Amino acid sequence: MHERLKRIIFKKLDQDLGHAEIIVDDNKSIWFIDRANKYWYLELRSSGTLWWRYTFFNDFFPLFGMVREEYEPVIAEWVEEVLKRGVYSTQCNVGLQGSRPVEEVLESKASPTTVDNLSAVVTMKKVLSLKAGVRECKMKIKKIIS
Repeated sequence: MHERLKRIIFKKLDQDLGHAEIIVDDNKSIWFIDRANKYWYLELRSSGTLWWRYTFFNDFFPLFGMVREEYEPVIAEWVEEVLKRGVYSTQCNVGLQGSRPVEEVLESKASPTTVDNLSAVVTMKKVLSLKAGVRECKMKIKKIIS
């Protein structure tokens, strides 16, 4: 994939998921969730397995003329760039198999406790706009999930 196209896709993902909250649950999974709609987009488990929601991404990537085999690695790379955390495998979630219900995550023990000005519940916009940059944000997220 051409680097310029990848940057355009990443910017569009930043824009479309900018309202999502990043939530670290009591199992140390990192979730991208729209709290208002109780809708999850991504779950990165502590094992490095990334679960992604088929219904959202299958509607998103046709904008770029991409099929699943092409876009699945792009999702993983975007998550790695945002969180600065490795993704070792990916799993598509067509239904709700393999994931906890969103309500359970929202009610988990991961309360919004602030650590170095970054809480366990933080918006994507905050992660993307931290003046320190995403690399420093990774260190703060690591402190939360350690």
